[in-house]
Amino acid sequence: MIYVNALSTYLPSLKHDNNEIIADYLRFGGANSDDITADSVFKQTGVKYRYTAPLDETAKDLGNAAAKRMIQEFETDKRVIDYIIFVSDALEYKGPTTACIIQHNLGINSNSGAIDILHGCTGWIYGLSLAKALISSKQASNLLLITSDVPTKVIHPVDLELRALFSDGAAATLISNQQDNELNFTIGEFVFGTDGKGEKYLWVERSATKEPADIEWLKQYEDVPTKLGGGRLRMDSPKIFLFALRNVPKLIQQILAKNQLGEEDIDFYVLHQANGTMLEFLRKRMKIPKEKFIISIENVGNTVSSSIPFAMKEMMDKGKIKAGHKVLVAGFGIGLSWGGTVLQF
Repeated sequence: MIYVNALSTYLPSLKHDNNEIIADYLRFGGANSDDITADSVFKQTGVKYRYTAPLDETAKDLGNAAAKRMIQEFETDKRVIDYIIFVSDALEYKGPTTACIIQHNLGINSNSGAIDILHGCTGWIYGLSLAKALISSKQASNLLLITSDVPTKVIHPVDLELRALFSDGAAATLISNQQDNELNFTIGEFVFGTDGKGEKYLWVERSATKEPADIEWLKQYEDVPTKLGGGRLRMDSPKIFLFALRNVPKLIQQILAKNQLGEEDIDFYVLHQANGTMLEFLRKRMKIPKEKFIISIENVGNTVSSSIPFAMKEMMDKGKIKAGHKVLVAGFGIGLSWGGTVLQF
């Protein structure tokens, strides 16, 4: 069996409410309107607070902080970790691998493997699946999975819809071939999906080797705090919503079938926390009881690849998850990509 033995999360220091992001929106040239209020932002997104990393903090730094918290919180022996997977859409460099730097930063043994996965909304699902495969094939025994993203660094303040949703944050998960503490949930069978024709439904413009940022690009954003040197996030909201509406219900059914379970067998559904309003719409569409469907985006925002572990951690801290519970987890979004599995406690 493969077990998840530890899970911790980390949010950066800068916290913003809806009034703050509206003030920034207006300050940087957004159109004034009586319809833009803190309450209207909350009704559209389900978010009241989101977090921003300081300009000198990267996704790697947040990931390190989450891992250190996990090591302390669960009294993890770093010496047993023999593989590191870093999942992010904001790698430290094009080379070297960020996971290699994390190995040094955390003081993990040099006989450990270390790889990056460039991924977004489905990132934790992909990380879990690869961890399970590596441990099942006896290539690793104790794997540290870090998911970390800093989407606020590629969001312009006038893009209020994006600023209202996204938050910087990180999570650290320890996956092992043996039970180690009271957490100990097992990982089921996975389902995946990909549709690359949705490349520009959600993407970061001028962010890499295809049309990289040039002097003209940089000059137009000199007044933006992050300068948008790493690109600018763009989203086609209607297409993303339609994508979720078409694919998520099918994904849930496929996960159930792959794990030979019925809807009545699932105690909780934890989906990527993309948008609170969207999630509630999907819940009603799938006729999932409210008490079984977790929406935890209100106080942390959409933390991209870490949104599922953030929701899981909140449930664990509140004592919602008990021995014997089955939790269906599913990610969906940028790529376009989707996937999920069932966790057994």
